[in-house]
Amino acid sequence: MSERRKDNRILRLIALLLLAVFVNCDIQSRFSCYNHYLAGIHSSSVLPIAGHHSSVPSNVQCIFENDVAFTEVHSALENSHHVLTKKSVNFQVPDLYHLREIVRRSQCTQTLTVNWKNTPETGRGGIKVVSLLNETTKIEYSGEDRQDFLFDESFAGVRHLIPDEDDYEFNPTVTTTRLICKHYTQSECLVRGKFEVDLEANLEWSYAFAFKTDTTNQTLFSLRCGDMSSEVRLENDFFIRADGSAPVAVGHLSDATWHTAIVKHSEPDSHYLKIDDFPEIELPKAINDDTDKTITLTIAVNGNIQLIDPTDTNDDCMYSFDKPQKRTVNTRTMCVGCGCSKLSGTFDGLSKCDEDEEGSYSLRRDLDRLSFLHFEDPFNVDSSGSAIPAISTSFKSDSDVGLIFFGYWQNFNGKGRLQVYYHYDLISAVYCKHAEDEECSGCSIRNARGFGRDEWIQTILWGGGDEIHLAVDSSICRLQQSSNISLAEVYAIPQISQGAGLFVGGTWHEKKKRGLYRVEAEQKYFENTREKAPVLRGCVKDVFVRGVKMDLTTSFDSQKQAMLNEEYDSNAFAVRRDCQKCNPTCSEKTRCRSQGPLQASPMICDCADELQFNTSQGTCEKKRDSTPVALSTAFLSQNQVVLDVQNTKAILSKVWIKFALPKQINEAQTIVEFNSHRETLFNIKVDTEGTVTVQLHGQDSASRHLDLLDDRVHLLQLQRRTPMGTRHSAKKYDLYIDGYHTVVSDIGKLVLNNVSVSAAETTDEWSSVIIHDFGLSYEYDEQFAVSHPSNLIHQVDIHSQLLQYQIRAPDLSKTGILDDSLWEKPIFGSESEQSPVLESSPHGEIVDFTADIIEPEQLLSARWILYSLFLTVLLCLLILMCVVCYWCVLRPRSMRRTDSGSQRTIMRDSPDYAPVKMRRDSISGVSVDDDGSIGTDDTDLQAYRDIPSHRVKIYRESVSL
Repeated sequence: MSERRKDNRILRLIALLLLAVFVNCDIQSRFSCYNHYLAGIHSSSVLPIAGHHSSVPSNVQCIFENDVAFTEVHSALENSHHVLTKKSVNFQVPDLYHLREIVRRSQCTQTLTVNWKNTPETGRGGIKVVSLLNETTKIEYSGEDRQDFLFDESFAGVRHLIPDEDDYEFNPTVTTTRLICKHYTQSECLVRGKFEVDLEANLEWSYAFAFKTDTTNQTLFSLRCGDMSSEVRLENDFFIRADGSAPVAVGHLSDATWHTAIVKHSEPDSHYLKIDDFPEIELPKAINDDTDKTITLTIAVNGNIQLIDPTDTNDDCMYSFDKPQKRTVNTRTMCVGCGCSKLSGTFDGLSKCDEDEEGSYSLRRDLDRLSFLHFEDPFNVDSSGSAIPAISTSFKSDSDVGLIFFGYWQNFNGKGRLQVYYHYDLISAVYCKHAEDEECSGCSIRNARGFGRDEWIQTILWGGGDEIHLAVDSSICRLQQSSNISLAEVYAIPQISQGAGLFVGGTWHEKKKRGLYRVEAEQKYFENTREKAPVLRGCVKDVFVRGVKMDLTTSFDSQKQAMLNEEYDSNAFAVRRDCQKCNPTCSEKTRCRSQGPLQASPMICDCADELQFNTSQGTCEKKRDSTPVALSTAFLSQNQVVLDVQNTKAILSKVWIKFALPKQINEAQTIVEFNSHRETLFNIKVDTEGTVTVQLHGQDSASRHLDLLDDRVHLLQLQRRTPMGTRHSAKKYDLYIDGYHTVVSDIGKLVLNNVSVSAAETTDEWSSVIIHDFGLSYEYDEQFAVSHPSNLIHQVDIHSQLLQYQIRAPDLSKTGILDDSLWEKPIFGSESEQSPVLESSPHGEIVDFTADIIEPEQLLSARWILYSLFLTVLLCLLILMCVVCYWCVLRPRSMRRTDSGSQRTIMRDSPDYAPVKMRRDSISGVSVDDDGSIGTDDTDLQAYRDIPSHRVKIYRESVSL
């Protein structure tokens, strides 16, 4: 049996099981960056936006600062344009209806720069600038060669350029900055407490809303149809439960930040819930839609609700009959930062507190000394002898690989181990228990930004049985059993150690100095084990064991007493109290790191993180001269420029090149070669179609096609991954070309000696490759030559060396557009090879003047429909009032004035007319008038006036007499 277990352990050396969790989901397009912010995305990055779910999305730069969202949209006018004829400017968002709506709903700004290269004649050289919202600005020459105009609100977004006079050579040249739109919340769309929506039961529909709460174990919303209802609840901060079904791990939803929920109905009688970018969850079929024509969606959150559905926002969240807006006022202030607790049923006072670093400890990697924190008896144990973990810590590290937790337990019923570690962009958890065979479960959480970014990251492992979960900040995954879990980098259970223990930040391994540690401790903690997942190289704080926060000072003192020959030896462990900091403080995207591998090395900012260079004062600066270099024989003094690179004991960790491609390439060209003496380490080439290829050792290669018509400057980065363990196959480089990413093989231990740059036989800037920046970055080696003075973090500015060979400078208007959003690494990674690269969309083009048309969807919007309905009702009321006035007032008056005259006219117009005398009882006894006619009295005449239809009959009877 033991031999079979040993064979099984060897056969498990395959890739770690990756589970699709929150950060792995493909991100969906939304209306604006503000809608992404409401969906739980708070890291600035390139994100897709679209006016409708069926529209083609545009990828734009989203900026999130201090809970404020900005949408940045580029245009073709960022490249200077000489205004000779009427032109229209296209944008990064080709859907102008969508872009105009963004401008209407937000506060947008844009700067226009107008340059007159030559002084125009008086009254000439003027232009008109028309905005997206049809606002016109007249610009004329005022005696200054350059004028800057700040456009905001409805004037922002330059759409048309109209010169006063076509083809006038003294017309100005214009450029604009990117269009920046600051979003704000409409107070009409905020609801506190409760909101109800009536929806059609027999139709397909979806309804979206945003919510913010700091309370768990509460109802999120309910669906009611007739006498039946369905309820969806938030539970234990991370979970969604619908109608008593099994909880689904989604993410941290009670973190007092905005999240977006979309409730959908589709045939036949199926309801779905989508939260942020987590995959859809099918809700139990607790409602039969055939029982009623209406479903009532009741949103009830102990917090805030924001109406974001298009049916709401298109009407400025106005009242409607199907949305009665039943509200309950809630004025409670939500928690902030350290005051927001999580998993209160398992942990006592657990929160993510980035601001407070008190009580933290720093861990360093050292060839002679161990570096970790150790805790005895850290787990509760269930009836089967398996550990029930309730552990957590916050760490920050500048390394892209490290161990977070390693725990073990051995008792009468069984034994087991667990490990949490990270490598580059993946944090993995493995939980193994021994009965007859070892059974393991695991899961992983991916973050495209990686975990070695010198930021506090909270890691939690808790649960028991089949319900063990790993949470990293706001993301969560459930450990699942599988036979495909690699144990190659998981430490073994101590063979003679009884009870249980937990290592934090590192563990015991064979690379240590003799004589520092007790013999019994070495025997207890597997003396001959090689280092697998290394020390995380950074800081840890807020360690929770058994759900209770530990006093790290007391625990570390106990650790030294139990493991050291001299318990007061402060140098026996590579562990120090407090986190070391950089002075001056590094920028947000720059890591604070030790300059070298030694304990006494100073802390510096690694300026290569922002493609900059360290100064002697410890600050970062860009390259000394920003003049672009055209790789052309018309601009360089040599066809082949060879630049020597100084030898160093440090390791080449990053290469970056900013370049613009020519409009047309007649033959394939090698841009640059990286050589070790006479052997080529790797080179970068471009072919006639615009395909850029990076080839390593003449074998492994990777390529990406770029559009030659794209005027933007591209960024290529080759960045070394820190290998884990001793396997050569683990040594890799990450290749980035703009937002595209792939992994290629390492160049090995060969030393870079020179860089060779090639110039093509071209005549101008449009036909040449343009280099805007070129740099190298070196990382110190932790294993070899640790004391050598050159084994330090440093950068090499290749671009400045290349400038010395340029015989004339290129025209800056022909060297490409610098758009740093194109170089953003996506914060969302996808496992699918078919998924499109999430990188900034092209800026559009300047085209012949195209008159803007009326936006047809505005005429179909609910706001216009309500407005039209109001006008229609008002018009109908006016018409009705006119009719009533006519029939009740004007017509009776007119009839009274004309009745007697009309009566006489009818009678006299008859051909046999003769005056008639009407009698009361008989013909006899009638009076005869002077004219011989029969007399009538007023009573008879009035009676017949009241019955006009009898007039002809009266006349005929009178004649017969």
